[in-house]
Amino acid sequence: MLGGTIQVPTLDGWVEMKIPAGAQPGQRLRITGKGYPVGQKRGDQLIELDVVVPSFVSDAEKAVYEELRAMEAFSPRANLPVSR
Repeated sequence: MLGGTIQVPTLDGWVEMKIPAGAQPGQRLRITGKGYPVGQKRGDQLIELDVVVPSFVSDAEKAVYEELRAMEAFSPRANLPVSR
């Protein structure tokens, strides 16, 4: 949600990649020049984002998540059609 930096494996080893704030699951990001060789140049490497939800959180983490839920304004289902 806030963005950040992650380590990504490439053909040349690990590189740091910035994830923009608001990035969505399934969104593809590009690392220029780190893909397969195409002639004398290198192609781009595409990275597809995946959401991983922790299976366990501490009591302190849970309390913070509950606080966030109470003040949250975002509704992921706001634009879905109403079922009848």
